[in-house]
Amino acid sequence: MERLFIKKLITTILFIIILLVFSFYNVKVTYRPILESLKQEKAPSVSLGNRIKAVEDTITDNTYGKYKFIELYGYIQKLMYKNEESNFEVIKDKNGFLHYTFFAEKPNPVYKLVKRTKALKEGLEDKNTKLIYMMPPDKYIKGYTKLPYGIPYNYANETADVFLKLLNENNVDTIDLRKNLDKSGISKDQLFFKTDHHWKTETAFFEFSQLVDIINTRYGLKIDQDGFYTNKNNYNFITYRDSYVGSMGRKTGIAYSGVDDFTLIYPKYKTNYSYYSKTGTKETRLNGRFEEALLTVDPFRTSKGTYSLEADKYSSYLFGNQGIVHVVNKDNPSGPKVLFVKDSVTVPLAAFLSTVCSDVYLIDPRYYTGNIPDYINSVKTDFVFVSFYPQDLTEDFFKFYEKN
Repeated sequence: MERLFIKKLITTILFIIILLVFSFYNVKVTYRPILESLKQEKAPSVSLGNRIKAVEDTITDNTYGKYKFIELYGYIQKLMYKNEESNFEVIKDKNGFLHYTFFAEKPNPVYKLVKRTKALKEGLEDKNTKLIYMMPPDKYIKGYTKLPYGIPYNYANETADVFLKLLNENNVDTIDLRKNLDKSGISKDQLFFKTDHHWKTETAFFEFSQLVDIINTRYGLKIDQDGFYTNKNNYNFITYRDSYVGSMGRKTGIAYSGVDDFTLIYPKYKTNYSYYSKTGTKETRLNGRFEEALLTVDPFRTSKGTYSLEADKYSSYLFGNQGIVHVVNKDNPSGPKVLFVKDSVTVPLAAFLSTVCSDVYLIDPRYYTGNIPDYINSVKTDFVFVSFYPQDLTEDFFKFYEKN
């Protein structure tokens, strides 16, 4: 009995020592990143809650050996043939694609979102500006995506259907890009990343060409009449094999998720741009060709590994999600001016659309702390596109005023 007690005592002491060493090393590793995070969150408009969250995220992202633990956990889940991780935070369909999901019995209520979108339209001071809701496709593709038994379905597409129907009944124009996927010529297993919720850049480029065609037909514009800018033969398509791990893959580990190819698309022809972005107090200004002003090659060159946020190649377009962005196409001053109130899905499409526009503005409600209607009215645009993919039809994204 005494020997058993001594063994347990030694084991406990060793565990505590290991825990203390691990904690001390983590403090050492995360100290500087935490200070940098606090510096970035010093703006008066940043709430205490957001500052605390920023510190928590910094600690989580810099935990020593974090991804080794994730890999081990993901590998165990794979050996167990599990189709979900972390209490259904991420699930895997029968084709091996990862999805975000949640338990639902029916479409989410969208009446408040419709009311806010309608109010945004009615609040436009320039009545010549057209407001359009543009619905990107969800990763769950009807007729293709199959969920294993017991995996919850979130009714995101059905929510989007109800939302678009109510918008049309309230005289808000809509464009449903989900309807165009069958025309793309892209096989269904190549439309989206397996490890991420985003569409592939090839899909975004196709939808850019569809958007140009729709607004020409519907609103009588004459952009890209000869089809030069929407012709993929006039662009470089450079594919980096097995180089991309999306947000879901970073949560589950590569052993569980696999790795995606990533295709970088940019013009072959001469371009001339200026780029401005502001997020919090951080401002960025660039000038040059499309690949100099609207792309960053940092994710392709980082030495921090595939798992790091710095390696997120999807964020190479327009430097990812920023509070506000203003892109000027200096070679096309007579083109239309457009503004997107958007989530991350829209970013590469907006970059491609800049080739036929004079100005492109972007607002991300998650990172812009100002008044969105006021900002929209402060710039003169021909089109305002509100665009959140089906799973983002939540109040967190629709931060517009409600008209009394």
